Amino acid sequence: MTQARPKVFVLGFGSIGVLLASCLHQQSQSVVIPLLRSKERLGDFKKLSFKAGVRALYQKDRPLSESVLENASCPELFPQDWKIDNLIITTKTYQTKEALAPYMKYIHPDTNIILVQNGLGVFEVLNDEIFLDFKPNLFQGVISHGIFHDTGFTFNHAGFGDMKVARLPSKDPSSIVQSNSLIANDANNNELIRLMCSPGYAKALAVKHLTYQEMLLGQLEKFLVNTCINPVTSIVDCINGELKDCAKPIFTAIITEALDILRVAYRPLFDYKSQSDDYPVLDVASVLNADRMLEFIIHVGCVVNKENSSSMRQDVVNVRETEIDYINGYIVTLCEKLGLGPEKCKTNQTIATLVKLRLELNKTRKLHGDKRAA
Repeated sequence: MTQARPKVFVLGFGSIGVLLASCLHQQSQSVVIPLLRSKERLGDFKKLSFKAGVRALYQKDRPLSESVLENASCPELFPQDWKIDNLIITTKTYQTKEALAPYMKYIHPDTNIILVQNGLGVFEVLNDEIFLDFKPNLFQGVISHGIFHDTGFTFNHAGFGDMKVARLPSKDPSSIVQSNSLIANDANNNELIRLMCSPGYAKALAVKHLTYQEMLLGQLEKFLVNTCINPVTSIVDCINGELKDCAKPIFTAIITEALDILRVAYRPLFDYKSQSDDYPVLDVASVLNADRMLEFIIHVGCVVNKENSSSMRQDVVNVRETEIDYINGYIVTLCEKLGLGPEKCKTNQTIATLVKLRLELNKTRKLHGDKRAA
């Protein structure tokens, strides 16, 4: 008897969702089912025969890879007899709780859920507001690939990065220490992790399966990239590469301030020492160093992804709400929670305010026209 192929649902079918779904469809023996936000959006996808495309801008001939998926659904039409065993969440951070709500009755304690999003703070929402009666298997994905919307369900893969994956602490979010034995067990026995670590998929997205402390280090590194690239490209309305030779002063101010706050908020990571051979060795101080981070952000954000239009800039240009409260705004929130005083987060507070100003200005121009052209 042929074993049924695993189903993987993808909640959030934008740039990252399409990239992950397309790779899974092409590189693994799984049924990939996007969960669209409405019947109208599902109808649009159905008109295209469930076809999604990813164009590799970083390759010489910019090839377009298209995937024809077998099925898709939405909250109104989700079959009542289905259950969700594997779920990838790529919605905007602030949309997570609302987007999950229609599917909660199909999720069970053995469901595997991986969050692949920008920003920080969603894990706390899942623990404190969503999964109160039971905790499914929760994983975090941190992705450094640059990808942005082209047209319809086609997206531009502008820069090739990697994808770090780790199990989130199930009971105590402050406990960051995991052993290599734990991740080996997931690699062998967890269906979703096996799919993501399968040779074809792992190669296509440069997947790295890590302990939580390793992933958290990578997550904070990526988070600092986002605190610089996303808001600044949004405020000044530019492509990433345009900042290469002019953004160091503002990036330095953002990084220095954010690191001072992160060192307090994530002290267990900054104090981490390997306990034995079963635990990875990490040099946190060298990675999360202000000078090194500045060069890393310029390289990854403005060189490797020079053709990319950041997700936040895309939101601002298209007059959509942004994730600023989970990025620079999260630094401000941490500062307040830790009682460090408003003077310790004034740069990130100003950056967050300017992003919101830019969005409101674009809303005004959409309604009343651009007065600069008069």
